[in-house]
Amino acid sequence: MTIEPVTDLGSGGALRLPRARVVPLSAPPSSYTAAVERYLTGAGIAKSSARIYRISLTTWGWMLAGEPAPTGSARRGAKPPVFPVAAIGDPALPEVLAELAAARADEMDADTVNRELSIARKAIGW
Repeated sequence: MTIEPVTDLGSGGALRLPRARVVPLSAPPSSYTAAVERYLTGAGIAKSSARIYRISLTTWGWMLAGEPAPTGSARRGAKPPVFPVAAIGDPALPEVLAELAAARADEMDADTVNRELSIARKAIGW
């Protein structure tokens, strides 16, 4: 947007500039599950990709909660564990994620682990 100098203010005598749109911030999500849903609906992810993202983020949720993640076909309909989203703000999170990713690499093929790491990185960045 450019603003050009005005030599004639017209009959009203006032220069009107466009206003910035103010978007209020909503309250932070209360749980990991709510944070995942907010991310999936707000990040502009295609519906087909959102299904894969949900499965991956659910798996990360179980791992972050310190519980075994559902495997096989049980992963598709699994719900994330309930824990406060504030746990994600823990300063030790990068180290925890690195340990979880290393353990996950022992269980899964490299493509799956890389895809899950990419999804987690995008969600955290969002």
